[in-house]
Amino acid sequence: MEEMLKYQNTDGGMGSGFEADVLCPLSAAIPTAEAIFQAYEYDLDCSSEWFKTILAYFENSVQDIPKYWEDSPKEAMDYPHAPWWNYAPCTVFNPNPCAVVASAFIRYGTESQRELGYKIADDCFALLLSNDFCGDHDSLNIQALVHQLLQINSPLITNEILSSMRRRILDNTCFDTNNYNGYYFTPLDFVSSPSSIWYDDVKHGIEQTFDFWFDNINEQGVWNPNFSWGIDSDVSRQVTENWKGYITVKRAKILLNFDRIEK
Repeated sequence: MEEMLKYQNTDGGMGSGFEADVLCPLSAAIPTAEAIFQAYEYDLDCSSEWFKTILAYFENSVQDIPKYWEDSPKEAMDYPHAPWWNYAPCTVFNPNPCAVVASAFIRYGTESQRELGYKIADDCFALLLSNDFCGDHDSLNIQALVHQLLQINSPLITNEILSSMRRRILDNTCFDTNNYNGYYFTPLDFVSSPSSIWYDDVKHGIEQTFDFWFDNINEQGVWNPNFSWGIDSDVSRQVTENWKGYITVKRAKILLNFDRIEK
């Protein structure tokens, strides 16, 4: 928490590389949504003031665009960033990062935030149930929404929603380890412990993913990211080091959850 809060701005949002590919010091939706994911990941107190200010940031910055928030503000283009975060006007709704924000609004927000959260959830579930494109990060965000609503026994989570969530997870999971050096979601991107309700859907690919991890630890004892900015600079090299740390901590937690390593 002490380290996380170094990245939080006075408006409640996160910046300054909290999401390693966006170095703009100003608050932006993607890094601030990452803080929500981390709060869930580490079971942090979402009733505390720092989390309330995150929700206030999202409520105060919502825009009249199809997806509620731009991924990166125009100002972010004045700072180093990954090419996939180049500014582009939003023309269609997608759940990244709207769905995880909606999950926090509904479970931890004020009355007005919950109202907005349910509105966003309706859009997310309409996409989930459709045959329209719903990519890996989109599905990961909706999975967070479904998980949080399950925690409060929300009537929004029907068998049809759960079935469609499983379909989207399988659609976006690569089970061929020959492709894992490229940018693909593996079973362990959607399932981080055997207790996950989606474990049975992807369990046939979990052991081979572990094998791939152990076969590809680098000489530092960590893992290299399977993506890069495509340029060689002091900044891009430091970002790669940051991602190594992020990936390694995440994988170590998963390995502990599956009793594949000892504390």
